[in-house]
Amino acid sequence: MTVLAKLETFERAILLAVAIGLNPAFAQEAGAVETLKWEDLAPPWDESQNPLNQLNSDQTDDVYTIVWGPSYGDPKARLNADEQKAYAHLKASGIDPAAFLAKIEALRDQTEINNKTLMPGLDGRDVKLPGYVLPLDFDGTLVKSFLLVPYVGACIHVPPPPPNQIVFVRLKHGFKSAELFAPVWVTGRISTGMNKASLTLIDGSNDVDFGYSLQATRVEPYEEPAEPYGQ
Repeated sequence: MTVLAKLETFERAILLAVAIGLNPAFAQEAGAVETLKWEDLAPPWDESQNPLNQLNSDQTDDVYTIVWGPSYGDPKARLNADEQKAYAHLKASGIDPAAFLAKIEALRDQTEINNKTLMPGLDGRDVKLPGYVLPLDFDGTLVKSFLLVPYVGACIHVPPPPPNQIVFVRLKHGFKSAELFAPVWVTGRISTGMNKASLTLIDGSNDVDFGYSLQATRVEPYEEPAEPYGQ
């Protein structure tokens, strides 16, 4: 694994540890459309597993200096001055750097498992999910298939989200989308299963793994759902 890949994996591990944590609620009346959150597409995450929660801000900075440093993951490499200071600071504050970095690696491994774990209870359900449009099959402003992603820039400016945080959407007659990453609500029947989509970018194409597909019956501009009266 390259240094860049290690850094991207570590960043995704920490982001996912912060983002995931709610239990999905699948109970609903037959035929009803269930409004989902992105957290519902992934297994529950125990935030206490994140070892960074044990550190203060200075210790966290030292860990990032080490993990983002050129020597990380290479036992034969010589530490640069910043890395040496970071190791020394952690030791002086009572943190064993080697033991702590092992916890980070364990978190990374667990996160990689979580990233590819789908929620089988969602298969075949009628759902509604908000997100951002990343067009795949389009003619001008008419989009017939797209990736629904949880944040702007996904798959283009930053590493792609985990497969269980990407939904492939197909709409029979298409819909008009005037911009990249337009915020929308998508309604339709969801299915689970790992697959790939070819995303064409300015600098070439890229295969993106996704864990969910959705045959949409409606795509509409995103609006916050109204709160029930009195709440």
